[in-house]
Amino acid sequence: MNYKITYREVVARLEENDLPYGVLTLQNDVAIVISQRGGRIFGPYLSTNGEAIFWTPAAFASRDEFRAFLGSGDWNVGGDRMWIAPEIQYHVPDRSDFWGTVFWPEQVDPGTYQLEQLDAGQWRLSQDMVLEAYNLASGQKELRLERLIRQVEDPLRNVTGYSGLLDGVLFAGYEQVVTLSEQKRDDIVSEAWSLIQLNPGGHLVIPCTPRVEYTDYYQPIDESLQTIYPGYVRLKITGDRQYKVGYKAAHVFGRLAYHNHLDDGRSYLMVRNFFNNPSAPYAEEPDHTPGRRGHSIHVYNDDGNAGGFGELECNAQTIGGDTGRSSSTDQMVLWLYVGPPGRIQEIGLQLLGIEL
Repeated sequence: MNYKITYREVVARLEENDLPYGVLTLQNDVAIVISQRGGRIFGPYLSTNGEAIFWTPAAFASRDEFRAFLGSGDWNVGGDRMWIAPEIQYHVPDRSDFWGTVFWPEQVDPGTYQLEQLDAGQWRLSQDMVLEAYNLASGQKELRLERLIRQVEDPLRNVTGYSGLLDGVLFAGYEQVVTLSEQKRDDIVSEAWSLIQLNPGGHLVIPCTPRVEYTDYYQPIDESLQTIYPGYVRLKITGDRQYKVGYKAAHVFGRLAYHNHLDDGRSYLMVRNFFNNPSAPYAEEPDHTPGRRGHSIHVYNDDGNAGGFGELECNAQTIGGDTGRSSSTDQMVLWLYVGPPGRIQEIGLQLLGIEL
């Protein structure tokens, strides 16, 4: 596990290897680094000497280790990334042998992204790709993915008592406007798939109905890692035991958050807001239960073999097949609050309806 990679180290490694990147400055001088390779968003960084809020692998700490990492072809550079779902369709040639055949298509990651600065406050990542579909449907699929990345305002700014609520609290926010489009109509479905890698040690919370339904993708999760309350789910992100859990779109509301702390004693709350649409297919399925779909949110916890992190995952609208749409544009919004634990607790109550 690594919790100490800084803005300076990430920028240095990208520059040493001639990897194009952009910097977007958010509120309170918080910065994110947007990398063309892999279409990654690194950070957010509270200062140029500050560590990333998102998980970043230890390879960034060393010039030689990072070059070896790039040469290995490993996809796992951390941060906020966008893949293409369903995984069971595009990543698994044989669902009866999931672990023996699962792979990570290089057309998606690192892909062939182009990075452009549209103006002082907006960057665009875009790429075209051709993927092979193995399950649910078969054949080649031509897709285009575009991501506009820009600052967003504090959602609490218009509530009563805002100045007191944010006293001593740092806020920063950004959104990705994600457009996924297919080049031709067929029976192959696709979804933009957002994944944020998390530093372990905190709790991920998902507001939901009292009837929330979840699906285990690997070995069953237990009460030591997941607790279900009448109005929300709480999961421990430990980075030392593997699990993956999906939550049905009909039972969640399009907002979830990660609550953790920094070494200086401050807490942070990272909230993801997205359009949760239970009428969409959300076509992802576990390998062992064909037809079990409808999950708009997934949570992954690594066992340490890939670096020891968690993942906050959500899906955009499904295109292709019988959906009636060949493109979808979705907003993936992220709000970050850093400050005294008591204030962060109150912000969590305001935005999530949950006692953190």
